[in-house]
Amino acid sequence: MLQGAPFRFGPFVVDAHGRLQPNDSEQFPSFHVSWRGCSVHARLASPGPTVNSAQVALTAVVGRVPSTAGGEPTRNQERRRMTFSALQGLSGAVADGPKLRLLPDHRFVVESVCPIELPISASDLLTQVTSFLLDLNPYLDLLDEADVPVETVGKVAPGRVGIANT
Repeated sequence: MLQGAPFRFGPFVVDAHGRLQPNDSEQFPSFHVSWRGCSVHARLASPGPTVNSAQVALTAVVGRVPSTAGGEPTRNQERRRMTFSALQGLSGAVADGPKLRLLPDHRFVVESVCPIELPISASDLLTQVTSFLLDLNPYLDLLDEADVPVETVGKVAPGRVGIANT
């Protein structure tokens, strides 16, 4: 049992057992991590069907379909073809795992939503995030083999690592 609990710790309230719960039911905390050069955004999402249920929404922008504009048109066309081929292979790679989605600006993201019960222990929250990071490996491996660079737009600036409300 923690002395002085419950108490506020950043965007969380920590209970007597050390479990976390957002301190504002209207604004759920989020944070970023970097995995193999890829920026991953984790956010506690709005409550689920019961008062103590919520979700951890995890998103990683893993690449971008190369543009055909500028540079070497033949090389750009080949890289674009290889990228779309890799994406097609990825789309059915993991049936029950994270989902791949192509955004209108030609970036592609890997997304997953995991149900959780609140309050949650820090280790259980970290386990959810770590599982997603490990699930990203096949996507990043295949994109690396296809010579598609990891998308690093939106990386967390140095000195800004940790919890951020967005």
